[in-house]
Amino acid sequence: MKTRLELDIENELLDKANSHALNNGTNITALIESYFKSLNLSNKRLNILDLIEGLEKPNLSQYCNLKEYYFQDKVNS
Repeated sequence: MKTRLELDIENELLDKANSHALNNGTNITALIESYFKSLNLSNKRLNILDLIEGLEKPNLSQYCNLKEYYFQDKVNS
């Protein structure tokens, strides 16, 4: 089921959004729906273990000196 939504948007922003949608083969409605879906609208809070599990695994040897690796990375960035 869909519901009609009325929005007040600046003309210039709406023109840019329409242009973006047209260039990507979609429309404003789909852009807004996609944005809303990208938000975490559920009330379920992740615990710290879930967040850690979602992190990218570092590419490190188990025998590396982490302190030395940290300082080398700081110098390179």
